Amino acid sequence: MNLQRARYLIALADEKSFTRAAAEIHVAQSALSQQIKVLEKEVGVTLIDRRGPRIGFTEAGIVAVREARFLIASADRALQRIRQAASGLQGELRIAHTRSWAGGVIADLINEYRRAFPEIQVSVHRGWTTRNAELTAEGTIDVAIIRPPIDNPNLVVRVLDSEQLLIAVPENHPFAGNPTIHRDALVDQPVVFWLRENGPGMYDRIVEQLWPKAPPKVVRNEADDEQVLYAVAAGVGIAPMPRGRALTFRVPGVHLCEVAGSPPTLDVGIAYRPDNPNPALQHLLTLVGSQIGDRTADGN
Repeated sequence: MNLQRARYLIALADEKSFTRAAAEIHVAQSALSQQIKVLEKEVGVTLIDRRGPRIGFTEAGIVAVREARFLIASADRALQRIRQAASGLQGELRIAHTRSWAGGVIADLINEYRRAFPEIQVSVHRGWTTRNAELTAEGTIDVAIIRPPIDNPNLVVRVLDSEQLLIAVPENHPFAGNPTIHRDALVDQPVVFWLRENGPGMYDRIVEQLWPKAPPKVVRNEADDEQVLYAVAAGVGIAPMPRGRALTFRVPGVHLCEVAGSPPTLDVGIAYRPDNPNPALQHLLTLVGSQIGDRTADGN
């Protein structure tokens, strides 16, 4: 797939119309249509579903659009690195942190990277695991800090650390008088959670460990961990919470309890495309291998 046809395909995916896409990229509609047909001939499969009133994409087309975005992002990054080299700069590493983790081993790793490669600019973004993985697969981000497992065949995942999962309860809740809570006691308790779509793997891992027999009774979904804790403080319900986030926010009116028996934990790791050519990423992976090892997450 050459760059021009990749840009045409992306425009078509964004606009969902040959007419609008052609206007967006300033080419004749006939030229756009012809180039898409040439691309389909090159790859040997149909990419565009032309049967309906609006164009759609076949399964192969969806993959082609994703790869086209990565190709364009890589090309743009390559041009940027060339210009940086010409101006005396030595590149950039783009990192997306998950909102539920920013400390521990990860923070130490990034700090060591900055010390080891002071000439590389480190740009840090923050978002949910699902979005971070999408940006990394597209090539917008070099490496995502995520909560595995994730379902993205284009990414390699390395598990770097894990942390204990706690239960946040209102300070006047009967659980607040106990240092630990048995899993059976969590059944039928009103629960405050965040949306599963933000991190399906993490969400399911929490449920599997805390509510193995029946799903939790979720009474409210909040946007992030801080809002979850404020809902707990208001007496809405209890909430599972990674230790690091709970201790960082320390919301008044919230009591933290451990789970009795084998403590539930959540992994944290990095995700990246193995075909990302950015040297700054390769430096990070080398550092990870030397300090943490080569543990990978199965099924990613």
